[in-house]
Amino acid sequence: MQKGIHPQVHKDATTTCSMCAAVYLIPSTVPSMSVETCRMCHPIYTGKKQVDARGGRVERFRKRLEKTGEKK
Repeated sequence: MQKGIHPQVHKDATTTCSMCAAVYLIPSTVPSMSVETCRMCHPIYTGKKQVDARGGRVERFRKRLEKTGEKK
């Protein structure tokens, strides 16, 4: 192996979640980093579903169908 080409590994690098402010100490090549979601607040890991505020295509179609049905 060539010397001097491998990155330095920080054994206690801090990783901070921007959603819930949880701090994790994990090995990394950078001393600190920020992530958008972590295992404490991600909906797949927590089991909570996120509700889309504007609705999907089916809901929008049903609303449009209801409006046209009321006018007749």
